Amino acid sequence: MLIMPVANGILPRPQGGTITGMFIIENGGQLLLDVGVGKEILICPWVVEEQGLYPVGVIVRIMNIWNHTVADESGAEIPVLMAKLEGRGHARWHTVRTAGSYIYSSDVAHLNLKKMRKDYPAISGAGWMPQGGYTEFRDKSDIPVTIYGTDLETTQEVSITANLGGLVELEQAHTIEHSVIRALHTYGLCTPRTLVEAMGRETDELKKSVEFSIKHTMPEVLGLTASGACGNPLTNMAQVYLAQEFVSNIEAGKSLNESLEKARRSTMSQLTDDIGLTMHEGLRVLQGLKKGMAHDDTLLKLDTYKKVISRFPFEPWG
Repeated sequence: MLIMPVANGILPRPQGGTITGMFIIENGGQLLLDVGVGKEILICPWVVEEQGLYPVGVIVRIMNIWNHTVADESGAEIPVLMAKLEGRGHARWHTVRTAGSYIYSSDVAHLNLKKMRKDYPAISGAGWMPQGGYTEFRDKSDIPVTIYGTDLETTQEVSITANLGGLVELEQAHTIEHSVIRALHTYGLCTPRTLVEAMGRETDELKKSVEFSIKHTMPEVLGLTASGACGNPLTNMAQVYLAQEFVSNIEAGKSLNESLEKARRSTMSQLTDDIGLTMHEGLRVLQGLKKGMAHDDTLLKLDTYKKVISRFPFEPWG
């Protein structure tokens, strides 16, 4: 079966869900034309950070293909292909080969991930696009984590929720929230392995945002990662302080550049006082992550990650 890599994590819902996508002729469009309407192809996430093809994806049937044109930034028209794809089911390849510019596998195996959850817990990102989440803390035994997004077929909001109380601490639950979103975006699937991978990248980028913001006096970059902006006490305070100081400076008659520069310096000073950040270079990053952003990147046992994933539904539709 021919395999098409997708870099944006967009996969159709396996049980007959459809998506309509736009494809550049050189980047997938020609492959769809060669396979043809009515035939099947396996689409798998291309993991940019690993420069590799994730082995699990969704088999799709090509329902329709038609020509279309779009305008680029300069206004020039570019010919593209539009294709309607119907999800048939999850599948994985074991070995891949190439023929020219095409990738194919002769040992694609169908997977019923929903039935396999006891032995192989997973959350599916196929058919929806996670956009954000929130972690609530009532007490140690009651920590609901919600991840919401958009149904790719209906554009309606959907969500999944798990109560991680009694299993992990609040900071760990908050980190898991972000990491599940990142895993679904990157791999189209959240498993114990992809969750750990996502946690490592997410917390690494959060630490870098703390260090960069302190080093360059730029509070607005706090909490920014490849998966979006992290809502937490530190970033919330940074936004409020920065806005207040900026407006105050403008009202005092200072120029835009001077107002922003002074607001940044004042905001960082207030934040370091409020959170109690040390100026010790290595330690302040960990303090910013844990005390300011309510994240904890401590690795847990594999069995804990399995239990975390099992508490979420397999997909937003039950």
